[in-house]
Amino acid sequence: MAVHQPELGRILITGSRNWENYGLIQYVLTDLYTKNPDAVLVSGNCPSGADAMCERMWCSLGGKVERHPADWSLGRKAGPLRNQQMVDLGADLCVAFRRGDSRGTTHCANAATLAGIPTEWYCEDD
Repeated sequence: MAVHQPELGRILITGSRNWENYGLIQYVLTDLYTKNPDAVLVSGNCPSGADAMCERMWCSLGGKVERHPADWSLGRKAGPLRNQQMVDLGADLCVAFRRGDSRGTTHCANAATLAGIPTEWYCEDD
């Protein structure tokens, strides 16, 4: 007897700017999209690394992306503020692609976990 998995409506992604493993992102997001084609991918909109790869992959599959760029005019607190705002908007799942010691990715994924959002970690060493 198969266990029914609820469909995901919002998938929050967070990832390192220096993430390079597009193959893993492709594998994870293709699986998520296949099971949840109507889900919205919530992204911090970093122009490089995991965020950019995830957005590109999700869009290529036909998915919708909700972008939340940080307001860097606020200085170093902009990233954590943006991360918390994305978490506060809610998600059904957080997927973190962390390479090395990525403070931003760690902050966002930990905030999601504290908010009760199930979080999957994919980690690589530098």
